[in-house]
Formats: sequence, structure tokens, C-alpha cells
Amino acid sequence: MNYHLILNTTIGCWNCSKTAVREALSRYKDKPVNVLISSPGGFLDDGLDIMQQFRDHGDVTAYISGFTASAATVAAMGAKKIVMGKYSFFLVHKCSNFIDAWGSYNADQIQKLIDELTANKKENDKIDVVLAQLYADRCGKPISDILNVLKQGKWLNATEALELGLIDEISADDRKQNLSLADKERFLNMELPVEGISFEDEAPSWVSRILNAITGKKNEVPADTLDNGDNQNNSTVMKKKFNSVGKVLEKEDFDVTADGTISITGDEMQKVEAHLATLEKSISDKDDTIAKRDSTIADLNTQIENLKKGPGAEDTEIVKTNENEDFDVVTRSKELFNSVKDLL
Repeated sequence: MNYHLILNTTIGCWNCSKTAVREALSRYKDKPVNVLISSPGGFLDDGLDIMQQFRDHGDVTAYISGFTASAATVAAMGAKKIVMGKYSFFLVHKCSNFIDAWGSYNADQIQKLIDELTANKKENDKIDVVLAQLYADRCGKPISDILNVLKQGKWLNATEALELGLIDEISADDRKQNLSLADKERFLNMELPVEGISFEDEAPSWVSRILNAITGKKNEVPADTLDNGDNQNNSTVMKKKFNSVGKVLEKEDFDVTADGTISITGDEMQKVEAHLATLEKSISDKDDTIAKRDSTIADLNTQIENLKKGPGAEDTEIVKTNENEDFDVVTRSKELFNSVKDLL
């Protein structure tokens, strides 16, 4: 197959942006265009724009390959025809956006946060309805049915996508997907579901690589974790101590699974976050103390320089130390200072 356009990275970035697609389509004006889409998604803004560009161009055929999700599926909806490989997957889901709500709040601040989140939810609900309408127009199904599909947010195989009407045809000319643990990490980093997907242990995860570097071992499984027929769960391959993290979480050791994953609870994650916040506050306080010390030192140095440049005092007040002797302390001090100031 000769593809005129390939969307295989994040929608909205580099060669998969709405600008890049517009430039590419302009080279094939009034001509059929074959587009390969194998993207995990990206920015909805670009996805909607690319969808409309496909519609405006007219004769666009989209070929779905690999794991195509989110904004990439939105872009595909603009194609005149959608063909999906029999080993490929298709994911549609409700929209989401980043929420930053970490910290301490009083009652008023909590209410303000609730109001902001409520407004945010209403905006997301509105977008979800538009997305459901977009897919429903393609499928010829009620919006309520598509909203339920979006809510499930699970990977659809080619047969499921065809039954829903999201695609027009299944292509037998497709290769089976071989996914490694590195691919799993990529999915999780992009907040894509991994349930129901088989990952082969072709490459160690980043946690495994760190553990291997520390221990000098590669994929070594202790004998007591091997399946001897009685062991029903051999996912845990070792227990590892992480002293610093263990002190924060009040744990002696951590279970490390075969794929190098270490699981902690939400409460434990909050403890780590609070500990890091305390460390940042301590560093900030120390920086302030150092800054004040430097300022004081600078002021003292200025005073010393001024004393070096100035003349001795002219005050000749006599201070009597006893009834029989007059001792001119100030005058003596002036003479002493003038004799040594050039040595300072």
C-alpha cells in the first residue's frame, strides 16, 4: 500500500499536527489520499481539525494499524472510508484534562475548588456529547449508546469496531502486534488502558533496568518464586529494600514483580509527596537564611571600607578616670587609629 500521509506519533506534534496535515493534503488536491493512522492520540483540537480537513478533501481512506486511540480516532472519522487491520485495536473514550489540586485547603478554598471542578465537569460533559455525536453520526447509532462506549473506555478489536460501525472494513493484510513491557510503560504514561492486552517480556521496564544495574542481575528469578505446581502466583520475584523510601513509608521491603513493577497505594504516594514538600520547604528556608547572611556580610564589608577611607574622630572630649589624672581617651584613640588605618 502506498500511503500519502502517515500519522504515527502524538496527534498535534511535529508531522502529526493540523498544520503538517494541511500542508501534506495540499499536495494532493482533487486526488485520492491514503492515510495510515497508528497513533495513541494526543490533542483533541488537532484531532478535530484534521477530521475536518479529511472531510473537506473528500476522497480520503484511513487505514487503522496497531493501537489507535483517542484524538487519532477523531481524526479518522473525517475519512470517506476507514479500513482496520484484523490485529489492530481502536479506543474511544470520554475527554479528560489535567487537574492540579494538591495542597492544604481551608473551608472557603475547598468550596472554591469544588466550584471550579464542577464547572470543569460541565465543560467535559459538553465535549463528551459532541464526541458522542461525532461517532454516532458515523455509526448511525443513538448518542446514548455511544456515550456508554466512551464511558467504558476500552480497546476494541477490529470485529467490535466493525459491529459498532466505527469502521467500514477489516483488512486481512495486517501483522500481529508483539508488545513488550516497554510498550506497556508507554501506554501507562499516556494514561491508556492495558487491560486485556498481552505484553511479552522482550525488554525490561525502567524499574527492572535500575534494579539490574544495582544488583548486577538480569531477569533472575529466586528459586522460591518458581512455579512448582503448588504456587498459584509467581508474579512476585523478589523482595527489595529501598531504605530511604522505606523510612518515609514505614515499610521494610517492597515486592518487585516479574516485570519490574513496584506497587504503592494512594496513601503511600501521599506520604512521599508530603515528604518531598517538607524537603522543598526546608531547602527554601535554608536558602533564605543564606541570603540574609550574605546580605549582613555585605553590609559589614561596606562599613569596613568606609572606616578605612574616613579620617579619625575630631572629638577631643576629656574623660577623667580619677581625681588626680586627666586621660584624653578620644584623642588617644584618634592617634592610634590614624597610625594603623593604612595597615588595614
